[in-house]
Amino acid sequence: MKKKLTDRIFFALSFVILLIFNYESKVRADSIDTIRNRNLQVELRTSWSFTVCHHEEMQLFRAHFPIFELSLQQTTYGSRTWNQLLNYPAVGVTVIYSGVGGMPEIGSIFGAYPYMSFNFLKSRKNMLNARLGVGVGYATKIWDARDNPKNTFLGSHFNALFSINLEYSRVISQRWHLSLYTGMTHMSNGGSRCPNNGINLWQFGLSGRYFLKQPRERLPLETIDNKQYRNWNGKNISWYFSFLYSLKDIDEYMGYVRHWSVYNLQLNVMKRVSQMSKVGIGLDLVYDETDKEVLRFNGIRYKPIEILKPGVNVAYELVLKSTSFLFNFGCHVGGKEMCEGRIYQKINLKQNVSEHIFVTFGLTTHWGWADYLGFGVGFKIN
Repeated sequence: MKKKLTDRIFFALSFVILLIFNYESKVRADSIDTIRNRNLQVELRTSWSFTVCHHEEMQLFRAHFPIFELSLQQTTYGSRTWNQLLNYPAVGVTVIYSGVGGMPEIGSIFGAYPYMSFNFLKSRKNMLNARLGVGVGYATKIWDARDNPKNTFLGSHFNALFSINLEYSRVISQRWHLSLYTGMTHMSNGGSRCPNNGINLWQFGLSGRYFLKQPRERLPLETIDNKQYRNWNGKNISWYFSFLYSLKDIDEYMGYVRHWSVYNLQLNVMKRVSQMSKVGIGLDLVYDETDKEVLRFNGIRYKPIEILKPGVNVAYELVLKSTSFLFNFGCHVGGKEMCEGRIYQKINLKQNVSEHIFVTFGLTTHWGWADYLGFGVGFKIN
């Protein structure tokens, strides 16, 4: 009952905020404009959701419940080249809340994440979009050996949050849009504290968006010549050298009490094929201290050099000016301990801080199973 009351309060507050924005924008319509027209929209999203229980011990917590989100977004109109190259996407930030069915073992979740919404199809009245977001989530209840042993979803309060949605939008008026959407929200800590089965929430929802000012017209498309990227000269080749560090937990071997370090050296050689895309190959060298514990636990002898895991991969980079997303799909060609499998995937966010230096944050997985989250720094040539 208490959770249902909290859900209603959150929804009511979000709806009131939406009405206030609507009222304020009308009151100021004929007055001095104190907000620059950046195509800002406020959005209230409500969805009917259920838990995706992908492990046997999670079946006890199957439930259906609402999720509430409040977003502020900017619909791009072509002021920058990448707006046009990505078909005028929307970018924004969302806060999210759910009582997760009122189950005392699971508690509630809160989160905030930036996102980008890509237009697949767009007419004067109808739009089909894909919305992707990555941020931070907080869970009020986590696993505890004595007080909460049944909650194997999360082992830490703070977690990474991922959201992916497919939505259909209908233009109701010049400033009001309504949308139907479906998708998934995922929370996990990347294996930094176990148990870490993760929370997967499938959603079916309805949203309303409102422009704070009259929307701006799109600027006409600029002609972009990609012929310059066909050459294999040094100008179109980039070299990335990076080092990432992570902390990892292996509960099934050591009982939820310790962390081990993971060190990862990466080299990516990338060829630019368009203004926003690069493809290439990568090399990895991973030293995972948990591998030593797993081998000892299983009574397997090893040499120190056999803890190293060299890997090769293919890579794709989506470049958004100084920020980019780097995707790797590869295989470990060496290493004694391979219980997670030789095939791996990496998703890295890169942010340039100078001409040659960047910081990076990345997740390594094995077919969707999160291995570790890494933070690091890198050096780039071109």
